[in-house]
Amino acid sequence: MAIDPVKSGQTGSKVALSRILAFSAPSLPLAALGLPLVVQLPPHYAGYVGLEIGVVGLLFMLARILDIGVDIGIGLAMDQTRTRIGRFSPWLVMSIPVIMVGSYFLFMAKPGADAAYLAFWLFFTYVGFSMGSLSQMSLGATLSDSYHERSRVFVFWQAGNVLGMLLVLLIPVLIHSQGGTAASGVQGMGWFIVVLMPLTALLAAGFAKEESPKASAKKTNLKDVVSLFKSDACRRLLLCDLLLMFGSGVTGGLFLFYFDAVKGYGGLAAALLLIYFIAGLIGAPIWTMIARRWGKHVSLICACIYAAVSQPLIMYLPENNFVAAAIGMSAAGIVYTSGAYLLRAMMADIGDEDLLQTGQDRTGLLYAFVTLTGKAGYALAVGVTYVGLGLFGFNSKLGAGNTPEALTGLTFLFIGLPVVVNILGALLLVKYPIDAKRTAELQAAIAAKRDLAEEASQQA
Repeated sequence: MAIDPVKSGQTGSKVALSRILAFSAPSLPLAALGLPLVVQLPPHYAGYVGLEIGVVGLLFMLARILDIGVDIGIGLAMDQTRTRIGRFSPWLVMSIPVIMVGSYFLFMAKPGADAAYLAFWLFFTYVGFSMGSLSQMSLGATLSDSYHERSRVFVFWQAGNVLGMLLVLLIPVLIHSQGGTAASGVQGMGWFIVVLMPLTALLAAGFAKEESPKASAKKTNLKDVVSLFKSDACRRLLLCDLLLMFGSGVTGGLFLFYFDAVKGYGGLAAALLLIYFIAGLIGAPIWTMIARRWGKHVSLICACIYAAVSQPLIMYLPENNFVAAAIGMSAAGIVYTSGAYLLRAMMADIGDEDLLQTGQDRTGLLYAFVTLTGKAGYALAVGVTYVGLGLFGFNSKLGAGNTPEALTGLTFLFIGLPVVVNILGALLLVKYPIDAKRTAELQAAIAAKRDLAEEASQQA
């Protein structure tokens, strides 16, 4: 069958920048929430609030694991939703009060708050985070059918994530410059999320102009959910996402500890983290350019190899030489944004395969799974690394002394784990089956099937 590139979406017009920016806007508060959940809040609760470090690690891991069922439920519900403003935009709006309330109580905790307090508000906040992030990503998948345009849409989404992280990282720096404490810096992060979430979510819901679903709504049962794993592409993508998000969670969760305790940068460790994220934002066009030339999965393989090679080089960064360390972290950070946005753009391509095979538009469910693997990866990272630090006898307080064994254990976790998962991720993608050509074939087949159905209905 001849492929019509226009019908298949491969040469369609670009999505208006205003729509992409509106869709990307909630990335600012969502990333501003997601980063502290991995980087700042665990040590904040272990240090300032006073909970035992192993308990903190387990609670953060369990909260995300319990949230897995929430993701699937939201994904299924979104696919059944039909409103004047779309399937996903209403869920983005509904996430606003949940995120605002949860963020307030989670970030404003006082010393002496117990494990039950952390467990409740952590799970409550994760529910809102699931609603917001899942609905936003699903909305983005509706903006274009083009293989390459999907990369463009999601690179803006990731740019919004990085910008949100940069802004939220600047808050404690600014508060500290005015004489504030580390705890007041964390509280400032919470206020940033509370204020920005309603503004950006309403902007996206009103101006991103979500596209209509490609198929009528059908009730999805457990059998339909399990059927997704029959897709080789879907299995490879989800496992790769789990691995890469685990690696990213390890890096983020241990970054401040490593550069304080091992490299001796103290408060400047936060500045190095900021540089790392800025480098990721600058490096994003590199991976997009590779994706346009050789395909998204090839670009991601290159990114995985780069990460596996660059991570061990961090061990050789000098102590007490901030300029040299900043240059080194800039080089390492170039790869930071690649995994998240390329994998989510690839999931939109898998949606075409699923639509052709099932006749159902299950965008919400597909993104529920990729959200699930992302959360599971980060949850496992926090649990494994914090429990590991406890076993190695690491003292988490800023500037505290640690034994050589504890520092060796920290180095092993921070350097070794990301290397292993990036190598495994690259191997998984070697035989990934959906590229630009395959996407064009899928969309042409979908169009032909739709045309036949329309002809049959007209003849009837």
